[in-house]
Amino acid sequence: MGLDEQEEIMEIVTSWQQEGAQKTREEIALNLLKRGMIVQEISQVTGLSLEQVQQLQALLSQEN
Repeated sequence: MGLDEQEEIMEIVTSWQQEGAQKTREEIALNLLKRGMIVQEISQVTGLSLEQVQQLQALLSQEN
């Protein structure tokens, strides 16, 4: 495997790891929303933006 191929594979792996971490943060945020935690606090705890947490909150409201 050449260096370019290795770099490309590492970029793909890194991308998957980032996607997995993002999904985990979103799942944690959803659980905290279900427990009634304040949106601003969820944003601080998870590292998600306020907008992202509000979108998750809207999604949760649609499910109920």
